[in-house]
Amino acid sequence: MSSISNKHNFNLGVYNGILIAVSDAFLNSGLVLAPFLSKLGASPILIGLIPALRVGGWLLPQLLVASRLAHKPYKLASYRNMSILRTLAFLLMTASVFLLKDNPWLIAITLLLLAIVAFASGVSSVAFTDVTSKIVPHSRLGSFWVLRNVIGGILALGAGLTLRWLLSHVIFPQNFAIIFLLGTLFAAAAYFSFCLVDEPPGKTSSKQSFRHMLQRIPKVLREDSSFRRYVRVRFLGLLALLADPFYAIYALQKLSAPEGVIGILIMVTTITSIATNFAFRRQANQGNNVTIFQIGIGFLLLAPLCAIFATQWQVYLLTFVFSTAGQAALGIAAWNLLHALAPEEDRALYIGASNSLLALPSFAPILAGLVVSLVGFRLMFMLALLSAATALAFAFKFQSLRVLDKKALKSV
Repeated sequence: MSSISNKHNFNLGVYNGILIAVSDAFLNSGLVLAPFLSKLGASPILIGLIPALRVGGWLLPQLLVASRLAHKPYKLASYRNMSILRTLAFLLMTASVFLLKDNPWLIAITLLLLAIVAFASGVSSVAFTDVTSKIVPHSRLGSFWVLRNVIGGILALGAGLTLRWLLSHVIFPQNFAIIFLLGTLFAAAAYFSFCLVDEPPGKTSSKQSFRHMLQRIPKVLREDSSFRRYVRVRFLGLLALLADPFYAIYALQKLSAPEGVIGILIMVTTITSIATNFAFRRQANQGNNVTIFQIGIGFLLLAPLCAIFATQWQVYLLTFVFSTAGQAALGIAAWNLLHALAPEEDRALYIGASNSLLALPSFAPILAGLVVSLVGFRLMFMLALLSAATALAFAFKFQSLRVLDKKALKSV
């Protein structure tokens, strides 16, 4: 592949990430969708379904998809098909808010369409990850993710200002309908940009049934200690996010934060994400992703700790800073480490297996919603703190992953 084509593909991947970052600001699970359903009267358990559907629904189908794609040298077609489905689902969700206003049925419709979007995203994710690994060298992965996140984050600051104005000046639920429409438009543009990538052929494995791939997972986990440790720590790290959809609701309901604070939170979390990506870009390019991973989990530990002790919403903002910094750091390091440890011919298996296994902790927010309903917020924050502390303890057993991360640099 020519250098011009490589640059073209790299840029399209960056454009995709920039537009996704802006879309995610308008369609944020914890800061936009959770308050929206809360105002409609949804229970904490239903609110806990938002991240469960968006993350779990995204992760669950990936092993099945991997079994269908592993033997194919080109995988972008599945991404294109799922992009159409995701765009249509987002458009239906937006239209439902405009038409149904505050009808209680809107809760069920929103959750159903979010589930469809998540499933379609999970199907396309295997293709996206495989294509990205072919068009971006390991030595430039840090720059790739940081450019996507930083430039997208800068533009997402404008989304935060827009959110603050809409929530303060437009009546409910029209304000959220406009927010969803803006998020949908940016998401559609993001999908379209990646669909234009000129995908090179990749190494393939023999065609395997879904059942056969399922049977291979225990063996891979048993024999590949690096992969097993990676999955274990990521599992606990995702479990530590069980309180995320309730952080904003706690600020609004228990700390008397003004409703316009959601726009401020979008800006605060965006700036935090930009700063975190800048801070770790060089380290990621130099193969220090294990250190980034450990620091990220440390931030995830600080988030519920701050939530437990903060008594004023202004101080409580640090909860969002810590949670965002942790997730941004893990977002940089986790994929890079998976890329480093997965054999190229079995990359689809490793991606599908890890993501399908990691779907399980994504349903923890449903349990968190039950805890909030029965006991209150503080116990939920303590459960998140315990999960993060356990993940951090296990993250210091990553010596072999450090070696593989450095080795991947030399193979470029």
